[in-house]
Amino acid sequence: MFRMANQDIRRHFSLTFSSILSIAVALFIAMIMGIFALNLDYVTQGLEEEFIIQVSISPSVEQEEIPSLMEKIEKLKDVESVSYSSKEDELDALIEENGDVFSQYKESNPLYDVLVVNLKDKSNLDSISKKIENMDGVAKVNYGGTMITTLVSLMAVVRKWGYVFLGIMIILAIYLIRNTIKLTIQTRKDEIMIMRNVGAMNWYVTFPFMLEGMIFGFFGSLIPILICDIGYYVLYSKLDGVLVSSMLKIMPFMPNMLYLSLGILLVGLIVGVIGSYLASHKYLKWTR
Repeated sequence: MFRMANQDIRRHFSLTFSSILSIAVALFIAMIMGIFALNLDYVTQGLEEEFIIQVSISPSVEQEEIPSLMEKIEKLKDVESVSYSSKEDELDALIEENGDVFSQYKESNPLYDVLVVNLKDKSNLDSISKKIENMDGVAKVNYGGTMITTLVSLMAVVRKWGYVFLGIMIILAIYLIRNTIKLTIQTRKDEIMIMRNVGAMNWYVTFPFMLEGMIFGFFGSLIPILICDIGYYVLYSKLDGVLVSSMLKIMPFMPNMLYLSLGILLVGLIVGVIGSYLASHKYLKWTR
């Protein structure tokens, strides 16, 4: 049966080539959409990590009372971590970011001691900020306002629809692959009928076609994997992993592209086998 599959591929080379090419085009589109969706998810997660709540501690609060305030904030739902930064640390960071122009405030530091609050769910920035603002010992709370919460919500929607669109493209790729294999086998329906008439079992008829489908799927997926992997590696190296600014970092090449490539290869193999089985089974007039 392996020999039969090999002979059939060589005998119908033009059909084999067109099948592999059609599969490659369909999976290439799916892989491009996969790269886009994964990068969108990576970029939005990177941006969301920058969204924090900065709590300015009232000057009337003693140093011994700060751990108690931190503990109260940590107990709030969706709070991931709370870290302390003294007003001296805040001034040093300001000087580092903006130059020595702020060095004049070292003698009389006007800044507050602050608590930096990270959340698990960034969509709760507004509600958590209001709860913290009402606590004793809190001078003010800053998180960026409604613009930040709107941006977080927008990112969540874009991420969700990105994966939905990826799923649609994969389903479309599967449909195109199945139809391509179906057309290839349809040209050989007489060959299947003859084999059935001389007493060949169903599995004996379908198995060589399934092997061919696996080969179609393997080479059809190998082409977009090589193109996309090489292209993405070159792009990532050229951009040094940064898109536009340091805040917009694109997805690292490894291990994400490895997982995506294996996923595309698996889709190609499975659809090739299943598509060939369904298409050849159509021409089996009875079951033994």
